[in-house]
Amino acid sequence: MAQAASINPAEVIWRGAVMNGRVIVALIFREAAVRFGSSPYAYVWTLVEPTLLVGIMLVMRVYVRHYSPAFGESGTVFLLTGLLAFRITRNTINKSGRAIAQNTALFGMGVIKPPDVVIARTVVEFTIWMIVLVIFFTAVTRILGQQVISQFQDFCLALLAIFYFCIAMSMFNAVVGALVPVWQTIWKIATIPLLITSGVIYMPASMPPEFQAIIVWNPMLHCIEALRSSSYIDYTSLYDPGYLQAFSTTVLLFSLALERLFRKRIIRAKQDDEDDDDI
Repeated sequence: MAQAASINPAEVIWRGAVMNGRVIVALIFREAAVRFGSSPYAYVWTLVEPTLLVGIMLVMRVYVRHYSPAFGESGTVFLLTGLLAFRITRNTINKSGRAIAQNTALFGMGVIKPPDVVIARTVVEFTIWMIVLVIFFTAVTRILGQQVISQFQDFCLALLAIFYFCIAMSMFNAVVGALVPVWQTIWKIATIPLLITSGVIYMPASMPPEFQAIIVWNPMLHCIEALRSSSYIDYTSLYDPGYLQAFSTTVLLFSLALERLFRKRIIRAKQDDEDDDDI
Protein backbone atom coordinates (compact mmCIF):
# COMPACT_ATOMS: atom_id res chain seq x y z
CA MET A 1 0.00 0.00 0.00
CA ALA A 2 1.49 3.29 -1.11
CA GLN A 3 2.18 5.77 1.60
CA ALA A 4 0.52 9.16 1.36
CA ALA A 5 2.93 11.88 0.35
CA SER A 6 3.85 14.11 3.24
CA ILE A 7 2.79 17.74 2.97
CA ASN A 8 5.44 20.32 3.65
CA PRO A 9 3.80 23.29 5.45
CA ALA A 10 6.46 25.67 4.18
CA GLU A 11 5.76 24.64 0.58
CA VAL A 12 2.02 25.14 1.08
CA ILE A 13 2.61 28.61 2.48
CA TRP A 14 4.97 29.46 -0.38
CA ARG A 15 2.49 28.31 -3.03
CA GLY A 16 -0.26 30.30 -1.36
CA ALA A 17 1.91 33.40 -1.26
CA VAL A 18 2.83 33.03 -4.94
CA MET A 19 -0.82 32.60 -5.89
CA ASN A 20 -1.83 35.62 -3.83
CA GLY A 21 0.97 37.64 -5.40
CA ARG A 22 -0.25 36.77 -8.89
CA VAL A 23 -3.77 37.81 -7.93
CA ILE A 24 -2.55 41.17 -6.64
CA VAL A 25 -0.44 41.80 -9.77
CA ALA A 26 -3.46 41.03 -11.97
CA LEU A 27 -5.59 43.37 -9.88
CA ILE A 28 -2.97 46.11 -10.20
CA PHE A 29 -3.17 45.93 -14.01
CA ARG A 30 -6.96 45.89 -13.79
CA GLU A 31 -7.00 48.93 -11.48
CA ALA A 32 -4.64 50.77 -13.83
CA ALA A 33 -6.86 50.00 -16.81
CA VAL A 34 -9.95 51.23 -14.97
CA ARG A 35 -8.16 54.30 -13.57
CA PHE A 36 -6.67 55.41 -16.88
CA GLY A 37 -9.50 54.33 -19.17
CA SER A 38 -9.29 53.15 -22.75
CA SER A 39 -8.34 56.51 -24.26
CA PRO A 40 -4.66 57.51 -24.43
CA TYR A 41 -5.67 61.01 -23.32
CA ALA A 42 -6.87 59.53 -20.03
CA TYR A 43 -3.28 58.59 -19.16
CA VAL A 44 -2.18 62.19 -19.67
CA TRP A 45 -5.11 63.70 -17.76
CA THR A 46 -4.57 61.38 -14.81
CA LEU A 47 -1.15 63.01 -14.33
CA VAL A 48 -2.04 66.52 -15.48
CA GLU A 49 -4.96 66.94 -13.06
CA PRO A 50 -3.02 66.54 -9.77
CA THR A 51 0.01 68.30 -11.26
CA LEU A 52 -2.03 71.38 -12.16
CA LEU A 53 -3.75 71.39 -8.78
CA VAL A 54 -0.53 71.29 -6.78
CA GLY A 55 1.05 73.80 -9.16
CA ILE A 56 -1.80 76.29 -8.70
CA MET A 57 -1.60 75.94 -4.92
CA LEU A 58 2.15 76.60 -5.03
CA VAL A 59 1.71 79.71 -7.18
CA MET A 60 -1.00 81.08 -4.89
CA ARG A 61 1.10 80.51 -1.78
CA VAL A 62 4.47 81.66 -3.08
CA TYR A 63 3.67 84.48 -5.48
CA VAL A 64 0.19 85.79 -4.76
CA ARG A 65 0.61 85.96 -1.00
CA HIS A 66 4.38 86.57 -1.10
CA TYR A 67 4.90 83.54 1.10
CA SER A 68 7.95 83.58 3.36
CA PRO A 69 9.30 80.10 4.05
CA ALA A 70 9.22 78.83 7.61
CA PHE A 71 12.60 77.20 7.00
CA GLY A 72 15.32 77.63 4.41
CA GLU A 73 15.62 80.22 1.65
CA SER A 74 13.11 78.73 -0.78
CA GLY A 75 9.41 78.94 -0.08
CA THR A 76 8.81 76.73 -3.13
CA VAL A 77 10.82 73.79 -1.80
CA PHE A 78 9.37 74.07 1.70
CA LEU A 79 5.76 74.18 0.47
CA LEU A 80 6.34 71.61 -2.27
CA THR A 81 7.59 68.94 0.13
CA GLY A 82 4.73 69.62 2.54
CA LEU A 83 1.96 69.76 -0.05
CA LEU A 84 3.12 66.69 -1.95
CA ALA A 85 3.63 64.57 1.16
CA PHE A 86 0.16 65.46 2.45
CA ARG A 87 -1.62 65.01 -0.87
CA ILE A 88 0.16 61.73 -1.63
CA THR A 89 -0.99 60.39 1.71
CA ARG A 90 -4.49 61.87 1.78
CA ASN A 91 -5.49 61.18 -1.83
CA THR A 92 -4.10 57.65 -1.87
CA ILE A 93 -6.01 56.79 1.33
CA ASN A 94 -9.21 58.47 0.07
CA LYS A 95 -9.33 56.55 -3.20
CA SER A 96 -8.02 53.23 -1.87
CA GLY A 97 -10.34 53.41 1.10
CA ARG A 98 -13.29 52.69 -1.20
CA ALA A 99 -11.69 49.76 -3.00
CA ILE A 100 -13.73 47.07 -1.21
CA ALA A 101 -17.15 48.70 -1.67
CA GLN A 102 -16.42 49.40 -5.35
CA ASN A 103 -15.20 45.89 -6.20
CA THR A 104 -17.74 43.63 -4.51
CA ALA A 105 -18.42 41.82 -7.81
CA LEU A 106 -14.87 40.42 -7.82
CA PHE A 107 -15.24 38.56 -4.53
CA GLY A 108 -17.52 35.98 -6.10
CA MET A 109 -14.48 34.48 -7.85
CA GLY A 110 -13.22 33.02 -4.60
CA VAL A 111 -9.52 33.65 -5.09
CA ILE A 112 -9.88 37.42 -4.65
CA LYS A 113 -10.12 38.71 -1.10
CA PRO A 114 -10.92 42.25 0.13
CA PRO A 115 -7.30 43.04 1.15
CA ASP A 116 -6.14 42.20 -2.38
CA VAL A 117 -8.19 44.96 -4.03
CA VAL A 118 -7.10 47.49 -1.39
CA ILE A 119 -3.41 46.73 -1.90
CA ALA A 120 -3.77 46.84 -5.70
CA ARG A 121 -5.51 50.22 -5.69
CA THR A 122 -3.03 51.64 -3.18
CA VAL A 123 -0.13 50.63 -5.44
CA VAL A 124 -1.74 52.27 -8.48
CA GLU A 125 -2.68 55.51 -6.72
CA PHE A 126 0.67 55.80 -4.96
CA THR A 127 2.52 55.21 -8.24
CA ILE A 128 0.56 58.01 -9.90
CA TRP A 129 1.60 60.42 -7.18
CA MET A 130 5.20 59.25 -7.39
CA ILE A 131 5.21 60.30 -11.03
CA VAL A 132 3.74 63.68 -10.06
CA LEU A 133 6.45 64.02 -7.39
CA VAL A 134 9.18 63.30 -9.95
CA ILE A 135 7.69 65.90 -12.31
CA PHE A 136 7.72 68.63 -9.67
CA PHE A 137 11.12 67.78 -8.21
CA THR A 138 12.67 67.69 -11.68
CA ALA A 139 11.01 70.99 -12.64
CA VAL A 140 12.25 72.75 -9.49
CA THR A 141 15.77 71.40 -10.03
CA ARG A 142 15.97 72.29 -13.73
CA ILE A 143 13.99 75.54 -13.85
CA LEU A 144 14.74 77.12 -10.47
CA GLY A 145 18.14 75.49 -10.06
CA GLN A 146 17.32 74.34 -6.52
CA GLN A 147 18.20 70.93 -5.15
CA VAL A 148 15.13 69.28 -3.61
CA ILE A 149 16.64 66.00 -2.41
CA SER A 150 19.77 66.36 -0.31
CA GLN A 151 19.75 62.88 1.28
CA PHE A 152 18.63 60.29 -1.26
CA GLN A 153 18.69 57.30 1.11
CA ASP A 154 16.49 59.10 3.63
CA PHE A 155 14.23 60.15 0.76
CA CYS A 156 13.67 56.52 -0.30
CA LEU A 157 13.08 55.41 3.29
CA ALA A 158 10.58 58.24 3.74
CA LEU A 159 8.61 57.13 0.67
CA LEU A 160 8.56 53.54 1.91
CA ALA A 161 7.27 54.69 5.31
CA ILE A 162 4.57 56.80 3.65
CA PHE A 163 3.58 53.91 1.38
CA TYR A 164 3.29 51.54 4.36
CA PHE A 165 1.14 54.09 6.20
CA CYS A 166 -1.09 54.48 3.12
CA ILE A 167 -1.66 50.73 2.91
CA ALA A 168 -2.53 50.54 6.62
CA MET A 169 -4.95 53.48 6.58
CA SER A 170 -6.46 52.44 3.24
CA MET A 171 -7.16 48.99 4.66
CA PHE A 172 -8.68 50.52 7.78
CA ASN A 173 -10.89 52.95 5.84
CA ALA A 174 -11.95 50.27 3.37
CA VAL A 175 -12.91 47.75 6.07
CA VAL A 176 -14.57 50.21 8.45
CA GLY A 177 -16.19 52.04 5.53
CA ALA A 178 -17.72 48.78 4.29
CA LEU A 179 -19.10 48.05 7.77
CA VAL A 180 -20.09 51.62 8.63
CA PRO A 181 -20.82 53.64 5.44
CA VAL A 182 -20.90 56.96 7.32
CA TRP A 183 -17.21 56.48 8.15
CA GLN A 184 -16.15 57.87 4.76
CA THR A 185 -17.84 61.17 5.59
CA ILE A 186 -16.27 61.19 9.05
CA TRP A 187 -12.84 60.63 7.53
CA LYS A 188 -13.23 63.52 5.09
CA ILE A 189 -14.14 65.83 7.96
CA ALA A 190 -11.22 64.52 10.02
CA THR A 191 -8.71 65.41 7.29
CA ILE A 192 -9.36 69.12 7.89
CA PRO A 193 -7.79 69.25 11.38
CA LEU A 194 -5.19 66.74 10.19
CA LEU A 195 -4.13 69.24 7.51
CA ILE A 196 -3.83 72.02 10.07
CA THR A 197 -1.74 69.90 12.45
CA SER A 198 0.46 68.29 9.79
CA GLY A 199 2.95 71.13 9.37
CA VAL A 200 2.36 71.70 5.66
CA ILE A 201 2.90 75.48 5.80
CA TYR A 202 4.88 75.80 9.02
CA MET A 203 7.83 74.16 10.76
CA PRO A 204 6.44 71.94 13.57
CA ALA A 205 9.64 72.13 15.62
CA SER A 206 9.26 75.92 15.82
CA MET A 207 5.87 75.67 17.48
CA PRO A 208 5.41 76.01 21.28
CA PRO A 209 6.04 72.80 23.27
CA GLU A 210 2.37 72.61 24.28
CA PHE A 211 1.31 72.60 20.63
CA GLN A 212 4.04 70.11 19.68
CA ALA A 213 2.80 67.72 22.38
CA ILE A 214 -0.53 67.56 20.54
CA ILE A 215 0.48 67.49 16.88
CA VAL A 216 3.19 64.88 17.42
CA TRP A 217 0.43 62.25 17.66
CA ASN A 218 -0.70 63.01 14.11
CA PRO A 219 0.84 60.31 11.85
CA MET A 220 0.45 62.53 8.77
CA LEU A 221 2.80 65.03 10.38
CA HIS A 222 5.46 62.31 10.52
CA CYS A 223 4.88 61.52 6.83
CA ILE A 224 5.48 65.18 5.92
CA GLU A 225 8.43 65.53 8.26
CA ALA A 226 9.97 62.34 6.84
CA LEU A 227 9.91 63.69 3.28
CA ARG A 228 10.94 67.21 4.28
CA SER A 229 13.88 65.94 6.34
CA SER A 230 15.40 64.44 3.19
CA SER A 231 15.40 67.90 1.55
CA TYR A 232 17.32 69.75 4.24
CA ILE A 233 20.56 68.74 5.91
CA ASP A 234 20.09 70.93 8.99
CA TYR A 235 16.31 70.64 9.32
CA THR A 236 15.05 70.18 12.90
CA SER A 237 12.36 67.54 12.58
CA LEU A 238 9.75 65.96 14.82
CA TYR A 239 9.80 62.84 12.65
CA ASP A 240 9.81 59.62 14.66
CA PRO A 241 10.14 56.60 12.32
CA GLY A 242 9.46 54.20 15.19
CA TYR A 243 6.13 55.84 15.97
CA LEU A 244 5.01 55.96 12.34
CA GLN A 245 5.89 52.29 11.76
CA ALA A 246 4.28 51.19 15.03
CA PHE A 247 1.12 53.15 14.24
CA SER A 248 0.92 51.74 10.70
CA THR A 249 1.54 48.16 11.87
CA THR A 250 -1.09 48.39 14.63
CA VAL A 251 -3.70 49.83 12.28
CA LEU A 252 -2.91 47.27 9.57
CA LEU A 253 -3.11 44.25 11.90
CA PHE A 254 -6.34 45.53 13.44
CA SER A 255 -7.85 46.10 9.99
CA LEU A 256 -6.87 42.64 8.73
CA ALA A 257 -8.31 41.01 11.86
CA LEU A 258 -11.53 43.02 11.50
CA GLU A 259 -11.78 42.10 7.81
CA ARG A 260 -11.33 38.40 8.50
CA LEU A 261 -13.90 38.47 11.29
CA PHE A 262 -16.59 40.25 9.25
CA ARG A 263 -15.59 39.15 5.73
CA LYS A 264 -19.02 37.86 4.71
CA ARG A 265 -20.63 41.12 5.73
CA ILE A 266 -17.90 43.23 4.14
CA ILE A 267 -18.11 41.62 0.70
CA ARG A 268 -21.82 42.43 0.65
CA ALA A 269 -21.12 46.11 1.26
CA LYS A 270 -23.20 48.54 -0.79
CA GLN A 271 -21.56 49.94 -3.89
CA ASP A 272 -20.15 53.44 -3.35
CA ASP A 273 -19.89 55.48 -6.53
CA GLU A 274 -19.14 58.78 -4.85
CA ASP A 275 -15.85 60.27 -5.93
CA ASP A 276 -13.77 62.25 -3.48
CA ASP A 277 -12.90 65.84 -4.05
CA ASP A 278 -9.29 66.83 -4.62
CA ILE A 279 -9.34 70.08 -2.70
